[in-house]
Amino acid sequence: MATIDLTVVRPFDAAGVRRRVIGQYTGPASYVAGGDALLANELKLGTIEKLTFENAINVTPNNRLLTYDHTNEKVVWIIPDTGSEVAGAVDLSGFSARFEAIGM
Repeated sequence: MATIDLTVVRPFDAAGVRRRVIGQYTGPASYVAGGDALLANELKLGTIEKLTFENAINVTPNNRLLTYDHTNEKVVWIIPDTGSEVAGAVDLSGFSARFEAIGM
């Protein structure tokens, strides 16, 4: 499971009836093909309406793209050069990216 850090910036902001959360997402030590589970309550939200990520970068620097699968509530990691999902059991703990989540 990935690590969520909501202390890297002031994480909460209210906009109308929605809340905005900003944090840092660090990849899991062993990625599960199909995506890494991320539930709204982990972000202190009731629902996730929109979740966007910066590119995840490690020290090499290599990039990985992150996208949120709303239906299955999972973060899917993508290799930019091929557009393929990262294989299962790959250690992504060296990658991190800031994110912005909007929900209620």
